[in-house]
Amino acid sequence: MADRSRQPNKLLRQARGRMSQGRLADLVSAEIYHATGKEALITAKAISDWECGWYTWPSANVRQALCRVLQKADPADLGFYKRRITARQAPDPLSLLELITGPPSVQSATVRLPAGRSYAGVEVGAHYCQAELPGEGWLMIDPKEAALNRPDRRSLVVVADDEGRYYASDGRRFVDRAGRRTGPQPISSAALLDDLTVGIIWATTNTDVALLADDAQLVSSQARLAHHERRRTSDVSLNEVPTLNAVASQWLGSRFCARHITRNLERLSGQPFFWTRENRGEEAASWLLWRHKFDYLRRTSRWFPRMRRGFYISETDVAESPMYERVLLLLAAALMEAFGITVELSAEPEHAEFEGFVLGEEAIVANWLGGSGLWYVDASAPPSRRSMFRAIADQVSAEPLVGEATAQRRLQALASYLNVSWPWFRRRCEELATIAVDDIAHPRSRLLSTQGLNTAIRYVAYINDI
Repeated sequence: MADRSRQPNKLLRQARGRMSQGRLADLVSAEIYHATGKEALITAKAISDWECGWYTWPSANVRQALCRVLQKADPADLGFYKRRITARQAPDPLSLLELITGPPSVQSATVRLPAGRSYAGVEVGAHYCQAELPGEGWLMIDPKEAALNRPDRRSLVVVADDEGRYYASDGRRFVDRAGRRTGPQPISSAALLDDLTVGIIWATTNTDVALLADDAQLVSSQARLAHHERRRTSDVSLNEVPTLNAVASQWLGSRFCARHITRNLERLSGQPFFWTRENRGEEAASWLLWRHKFDYLRRTSRWFPRMRRGFYISETDVAESPMYERVLLLLAAALMEAFGITVELSAEPEHAEFEGFVLGEEAIVANWLGGSGLWYVDASAPPSRRSMFRAIADQVSAEPLVGEATAQRRLQALASYLNVSWPWFRRRCEELATIAVDDIAHPRSRLLSTQGLNTAIRYVAYINDI
């Protein structure tokens, strides 16, 4: 194939005149030796290559020698120039959100997961496959395993079907599963990329990356701050952990608050009211992913079988949250209901600034979200705060936004408030319940689990049978 960028060097040929290429080569070799003391063997073939334009920028010694022999002031006078080689730029990372709507304009080897209020955003490797032999509920694919099994980089297997729909599987999880089989491997059609699966991948990957990044610091920080667990009241500044990323700081505060409440459960009586400050899906994903929060829900729901948990979610929060984030709020509420916890919702602006608390006869304060510090806890809030907490609990109970009598109707009402289609959400949970989410998003951190996600999804899927 012809090199379209190659042009003959007419200036060098003209400057050589009637001199042979061999004679010019000998003169240049001699000139280099005279100028540098170094022997150089310039051949007639080299002169021919320069004249034909195969090479446009000889070494500095050769250029200078040619200029002196041919009596030219500058290499440009002999037609020499540096050939600019334009490296082919890789396409910009592709947002995972673009794959929801169909084939992207450019296929990139990198998929970008968006940032959030605390999430920094993540870029993962994308390995595209075309589905082979699509069956009922399954697609068969055969990606190259080596690129998926790199421990230093996360990856997604992105599968396209004949109708331009995309599906996703965690790359490393896919390789682990594929290692037990030969030939094309199945991926469930339930792994279709839509707002539900994108939300799960978004939250799991961002959280996992953030916690793994500061894992060692979390261990040392817990040890350094352990003496606070002996105190009835504790207020810890973020300056105590200045180098932790935002998600790691929140995890540390959440774990301390959960332990504080469970240490003081005997102070509560009756059916307590729990007030929580998560009002966006990014924050609510902590209930679905953090191991200690799942254990906390299990323990407190056993201690108080019919407790209530209130959220504040404003219409502004709903309007500003993308669909893939709002479904995480709905899943978190489903997880609460799965444990027998009645979810209640407030949109009253004056409730927005209240810290997290548990109200029985006593009031326990435990706040790690939305405050100025890492955490603030109090085993027994003063009477003035207790009266304010009781006013919130009474108002939320008397005027709930989701006051329906059954869990299913409460979740349907919450879905309506969040502008999430309940039939679609229910159907997708039914589909995902058959395979679980681990093949789609599989955290590596020891601090995370998909148990909460799978529990919530199964609960919604089988809610008619409960």
